[in-house]
Amino acid sequence: MSRLWDNKLIKNRFGQVRSGWIILFAMAAFYILAWGVSDLFIRVLRQILIGTGDINLTTGEYSSLVDWLDEVSLPVAIQMITDLIMLIIPIAIWRLGMKRSVRELGLSSLGGKQNRKDGAFGMMLGVVNCSVIFLLVITIGKGRVVSDGIKISVLGFWWLLTFILVGVAEEVMNRGFLMGVLRRCRNLPAIMVVPSVIFGLIHLRNPGVTFFSVTNIVLVGILFSYMFIKSGSIWMCIGYHITWNIFQGLVYGMPVSGLHVPGMITTQYTESNVLNGGAFGIEGGILTTIVTLLTFIGVWYYYRNSKYDFVNQSEKPDAS
Repeated sequence: MSRLWDNKLIKNRFGQVRSGWIILFAMAAFYILAWGVSDLFIRVLRQILIGTGDINLTTGEYSSLVDWLDEVSLPVAIQMITDLIMLIIPIAIWRLGMKRSVRELGLSSLGGKQNRKDGAFGMMLGVVNCSVIFLLVITIGKGRVVSDGIKISVLGFWWLLTFILVGVAEEVMNRGFLMGVLRRCRNLPAIMVVPSVIFGLIHLRNPGVTFFSVTNIVLVGILFSYMFIKSGSIWMCIGYHITWNIFQGLVYGMPVSGLHVPGMITTQYTESNVLNGGAFGIEGGILTTIVTLLTFIGVWYYYRNSKYDFVNQSEKPDAS
């Protein structure tokens, strides 16, 4: 058994388990646990509703509470469960399996002045980019605001918490963990592109997904990877990810990767086209492609004086 474990296909010349196996294990653990815990949650909820009489197995009738849970609350709960698991899995493998510091995941303390600055700049980029695309969609992209006023709801608050969790979890997994594991190969293009492709592929099951929308998400993933390699911190990635989702869905009322959430205003498309991205939302449109490409310039300028070497420097020094 030990000879099999020490095989060159399993371990590299330094006696480390190869990056590909670690990534495969992490993704398999995530999908298995996410499916298992979500399924268990739904089964337990169903039994509770049967016990309360909201689901009648004899007549097959459902109460209005069941419809509300199924259409409104359950998607939020499942999303939160999924992203909690996405956050726990890489940190557990990194700390318990690989015995590495959480700082090496790009999660240096927000007490550092530079980290706070990076996070704030990322949040600003997310707001500005999403707002520019929104304005273009409603002017030239066949989009229109159909709400009669600003609306704030309790459900919107839960989606706010969810989007914060999504931003943190997806960046810890796809940037901090995957790029951290691949750092050992010292191949910068692979370190940037492989996690970005995985980032795109995890959206394949989203409603309204298209080849172009996945391509755009991969491109955004490369942008986030660029932010990480220039700084050794994922706070800019997290900031951008959070505000992009919040403004896209909760502020402007547009689909977020195919998901519909209650916005402060509601934006609808009179027709789906290459500008607005159709059912998937603006992430499936060419406006996002153009804005993302331009953002590379902004990030390059922001980090123009950075001397950080992502490949050879495993930890980012604390910034004060």
